[in-house]
Amino acid sequence: MNTETTAGLVLPVDTIRERLNRDPEFLLTARFWYCDIRFFIDKDPYFMRIENGKVDHFQHGTQGFDPYTINIGGPAEVWKKMLERRPRPFYHDWFAASFHHDFTFGGDLESAYAHYYAIRRINAIMRQAMIESRAA
Repeated sequence: MNTETTAGLVLPVDTIRERLNRDPEFLLTARFWYCDIRFFIDKDPYFMRIENGKVDHFQHGTQGFDPYTINIGGPAEVWKKMLERRPRPFYHDWFAASFHHDFTFGGDLESAYAHYYAIRRINAIMRQAMIESRAA
């Protein structure tokens, strides 16, 4: 699977969705959570819908009007450093990266903080999926 294009990184959305929905830690920390998350790598958008603690939908690209309550993203160069096997300090976490690098972690922060462990698990699963897809 190709995880990079001329525009930058491409997340393996199906793999990430499937792994999150099988991950006991994510399922526990995301239970009862309803949320739409917009991820962006450079200007390349991704949209994830979480319904009652499960990833109902995760897509690359937009359908024109995709609502979101949490917004996470930044330049491809920052994402590449964050998706390394062992990220350096302040690249290990989206919230930390938003303070120390050109990275956005915003939107409904009350929901984000209430489900922060689930958000961290999304980050960890994305990292694992990207590492494995680059090795393939």
